[in-house]
Formats: sequence, structure tokens, C-alpha cells
Amino acid sequence: MSTDRSRFRFAPVLGCALLAGCATPDRVDETAIAAAEQAQRDASVAHGESLVDDGEYQAAVVLFEAVIAEYPETVPAWIGLGDAHAGLREWQEAEPSYAEASRLDPTSYDAQLGHGTSLQVLDRFDEALGAYHRALVIRPDSVQAARGLGTTYLQMGEPVHAVPFTRRAVLLDDTDGRSWVALGAALQGSGDHALALDAYVSAAERMDVSPQLLRNLLNAYVRLDRYREVIGTAQTLESLQGPEPHPLERTGWAWFKLGEFDRSAAAYRRATEADPNWWRAWNGLGVTAMNRWLLSGRTDIDAKQEAADSLRTSLRLNPRQQKVVELVSRYSL
Repeated sequence: MSTDRSRFRFAPVLGCALLAGCATPDRVDETAIAAAEQAQRDASVAHGESLVDDGEYQAAVVLFEAVIAEYPETVPAWIGLGDAHAGLREWQEAEPSYAEASRLDPTSYDAQLGHGTSLQVLDRFDEALGAYHRALVIRPDSVQAARGLGTTYLQMGEPVHAVPFTRRAVLLDDTDGRSWVALGAALQGSGDHALALDAYVSAAERMDVSPQLLRNLLNAYVRLDRYREVIGTAQTLESLQGPEPHPLERTGWAWFKLGEFDRSAAAYRRATEADPNWWRAWNGLGVTAMNRWLLSGRTDIDAKQEAADSLRTSLRLNPRQQKVVELVSRYSL
């Protein structure tokens, strides 16, 4: 028959004390017990961190919650719990875990960085900036904290404030393509398109070229009137993603600028096929058709009709285009 050992653990001591001449046992070594408990706690935390590294996030959550239930002031366990929830993309659960770790130890870099990341994902940008700043103060050479500040400012629509932090991230580690992309976006948003292009090119040299990076390159080439590069980048993007309206519409614009009007019209037409609601492509198609009509001495009636149909379709999709309204009225389209 089993007994509750904890309930009777001191019974022999009491019995001996009541009997004259009975010797008491040695004093319990509380320091040794505390050290053993700490070792067991640290081993559990280390195991949880290993589970996170292996992608076993749900198991890590269970383990860290068990550690916290017994040792609620264990900062690494709170950080690990945040990391596990982050791995599961459970940012609403990750944020309070990192917040508690930061409260318990404001000097913990991992806690502050994790808190900043979770707050940024949750669009709590002002709070994210504070957490990233604290992380950067703790570890001034942190690429992640510097880049986090930069990308948060970008999400807030403040590219000028993003520039110094994204540039700092690049200076700290110029091999990280993600930092170059962030710097390019900050520079482009600040109006420095030439330097933005340089940053995107540097990113492409340091990381796998993603569709988003190609879109950034495409926009930079457009801003710099690099027509051939616009066309080439759009073609590369299409080879990866298939036909998309924006790259095709920009291709049409580039061919038009190069005087290749038939190619321009073909690209604009493909853009309207990729997305019939892409009003900018309808504008381009209308302008190329009107150009054919005018070059024909206004004798190509089919071209005039196509111009009228295309521009009116654009206005149906987006009525707030005063220049297009004036164009239709001026040429009686």
C-alpha cells in the first residue's frame, strides 16, 4: 500500500525527539537541494531550447510551461516559450512571453529582441521601436536589432528614419542580403533611387533572388528610366511567377519609351488579360492605340475605337483621372 511520503517525511524525527536519548538525524543540506533543483531546471530549459531548434515547437511549449509553473521567474524559460510560439506563428501568445522575460530581466538582449519582433508582427510599431532600441543599447553590434528598427520605420511609412538603421545593419554585416534589401527600400522611399538600386544589386549578389527583390529592382529601374533593365527584370519575374499585371504594364511603358509601339501595345494587352481591373494597363493600351490613330493621320478608325474603349474602361475602373477625362474629351473618344 502506497503512502504519501511528503506527508510523513518528518514523522521519524518527531518520534525520536520525543524519546529520551534518541539521536536526531543530520541537518538537511538545503544548498545541495537548491543546486540540484537548479540543475534540473536548467536541463529542462536546455532541452526545450533544443526542441525549438529542431522545430518541435508544440512540445517545447508544453515543456516551458511546465518549467514556468514551477519556477515562474526563470527568464530563459519565458524566452523559450516566446520562441516556441513564434515558431508556430502564434504571435499573440509569443508577445506576452517575451514581455514577461523583459520585465523580469530588462537587460536581456534575447528578451528585448524577441519582444520587438513580436510587436512588429502585431503592428504595434511604437512599442516595437522601444524594444528594438533597448536591444540595440544592450548589444550595439546587433544586426537584427538595427534592421528591425529600420523595417519598423518602413512599415510606419517613415523611410527617412529607416535609412540610418538599415545602413547601420549593412555596416555591421555587409554579407546579409536582407539588410541590403531593407536599405534599398529605405533609400527608395526617401527618393534616392540611384543608391537604392545599388543596394538592391548588392542584395542580389548576396542572397537568392526572390520575386520581391525583383519587384524592388523593377521599381528602381523605372524611377531611373532604365528601360531595357525594366523589360529584362520583368521577364525574369514572369519566368518565376507567371504573368502579373504590374510587371507587364511597366514593360509596356518601357517599350513605348523606346519607340517600340507594337511591343508596347502587346505588353499592355497582356497586362489587361492578367488582371482586367488593372486600370493603368488600360490607359497604356488606350494611349498606344491613340498613337496609332494619330500617326495614321487620323484615318485608322479601328485604332481610334480601341483607344476610346480602353480609356473609357480605365475611367470606369478609376473615375478619378482628370488627365484621362481631358484626353477623351479633347479627341472626342
